[in-house]
Amino acid sequence: MNTLMDICKRSIYLNLFIVVIPIIAYMIHNGSSATVALVWYLLLSLVMPWAYLSFKSSTFGDGKSISRIAYIISWIIIHGISYKGIFLGVDLSMLWSWPTAGRDVAFLVAMYIGVTISLIFAYGLTRLVGGRNE
Repeated sequence: MNTLMDICKRSIYLNLFIVVIPIIAYMIHNGSSATVALVWYLLLSLVMPWAYLSFKSSTFGDGKSISRIAYIISWIIIHGISYKGIFLGVDLSMLWSWPTAGRDVAFLVAMYIGVTISLIFAYGLTRLVGGRNE
């Protein structure tokens, strides 16, 4: 449990860098700003944790690391499931009736959850494969 809490805490710090650019892009533009924000989020949510995991000192809990390859695989799986759920099945029309601040908070929470679940899934996948195998 200590390792999972550590991943969640570090995910907060990673998300400070991951979500700032998409949220600013979404707030200052109109029209296609949601697309710009989505592209920036997808790019940063893949690259920032991958870069962080490339350092030997980036360990979680009791000194256990996460494989960068496992993170890429988990990122693809988690975002594939999100895409399928959001664009092909879940009705999110209720979000558009919320105030702008409420939608922004909902999107921030969704971005945090996406990165955190990707890291947790990658941690489990790394443990299943056996250590940091790259």
